Amino acid sequence: MNRKLILIFLLTISQTSWSQDCDFEIRNLSNNLNGKSELLEKLEYEKVVEISEKLIDYQPKSELELTKTYPEIFKLKDSCYTFRANADDGIGINKGLLKACKNKVKSKEYSDFKFKGVYCGNALIEITGYESWGFLSVDLKNGLTCFTMGKPITSDGQIAISYSNYYGEEEIALTDLKTKEQYVIGIEGWRTVDVKINENIYYLKLESDFQTNCKKEIKYLKLKIKN
Repeated sequence: MNRKLILIFLLTISQTSWSQDCDFEIRNLSNNLNGKSELLEKLEYEKVVEISEKLIDYQPKSELELTKTYPEIFKLKDSCYTFRANADDGIGINKGLLKACKNKVKSKEYSDFKFKGVYCGNALIEITGYESWGFLSVDLKNGLTCFTMGKPITSDGQIAISYSNYYGEEEIALTDLKTKEQYVIGIEGWRTVDVKINENIYYLKLESDFQTNCKKEIKYLKLKIKN
């Protein structure tokens, strides 16, 4: 095999390896909310940035304040609060129940929580565990609760978006704050660096990460709930 053929062969192998290791691939983790995602061009994303909506943040409330105001929802038993949740057949994070527990041992049984406050009729509780973390949104009317790995972000108080990275896989979720139904996707090797919201459509800027053999890239993603 001459040098030219060897070069072509090596280039083909390199391109094949690149496509296998560096692709932008979206995994559907759960879709009770009937969501949809699609890639955008940079120009479309930049237009949205100029008209993005103001985000609603939580109002700080302590555990004591919330447990006194809503004793029927927040009942502490064996160092845990237990909440009713939608059973999720997708990512399997719950079986109709979600918990916030304190167990400060230095082992795989470690768990902790912190009441952050209230937003859009929901209590926000940050939970941590052994190699796990996230947030619970607890409806203050009926106690219905959902989990998001990242802090929920909303502009209208009806649908929230959240994102967080779990050892290289970006997990992005849209959550209906009333029904607690969710659309959750995972993208291996990418990280969300910015989010914009406009008219119930969610625009994300992501950069490639965690893949040392891949060229740094930027992608733009649009998420929405299907009508």
